[in-house]
Amino acid sequence: MLESARLVMSQGPQPGEAFTLDKDVVTLGRAPTNDIVINEPQVSRQHARILRQGNTLVIEDLGSTNGTFVNGMRLVGPHVLLSGDVIGLGDAVRFTYYAAGPAEPRTTIPIEPPVVEQRAAPGSPGYVPPQVSLPPHEYSARPEQSSRKWIWIVGGGCLVVLLCLAACGVLFVLDYLRLLPDFFYQPLFWLGLDKYFIR
Repeated sequence: MLESARLVMSQGPQPGEAFTLDKDVVTLGRAPTNDIVINEPQVSRQHARILRQGNTLVIEDLGSTNGTFVNGMRLVGPHVLLSGDVIGLGDAVRFTYYAAGPAEPRTTIPIEPPVVEQRAAPGSPGYVPPQVSLPPHEYSARPEQSSRKWIWIVGGGCLVVLLCLAACGVLFVLDYLRLLPDFFYQPLFWLGLDKYFIR
């Protein structure tokens, strides 16, 4: 009954070509190992697959880069195909799915519909304006990153000051012990700082 189910390419490298879906698993992608090979850069090597479940065909995205779409909606899970569905691989390739026999109703595969929150209309009793907030990972990470930045700045500044004090201490000790070479004093003489040294 579904032996004549097929995909017809309406947009892509082979427009008008029909591909028969006569196997239990049909893979689509750019790699030559796929059942339907599509030479198009926007198509991933292993892009999508179509599975037979009874008299129903189900399409799944295989983690493709540019996504798999059915009737303009990007797939986030398995999707039951109905005759006339338009399948898109990225933006560059489009197929139309045709099935000769009737398909089982969509209820045979448990796919949860998205939850739509019902809100009261503005101005009516019980209306609560929507709250806008940052996702948890954004606002919780910012104070920690800011405090770490200041720790590095303050710690680095203290280290520089300590190193300068240590260098000055070493110079004064060497000067007191008269261990500094004579060429060390020449720039100090030019700068007028030689009076601060014993030499």
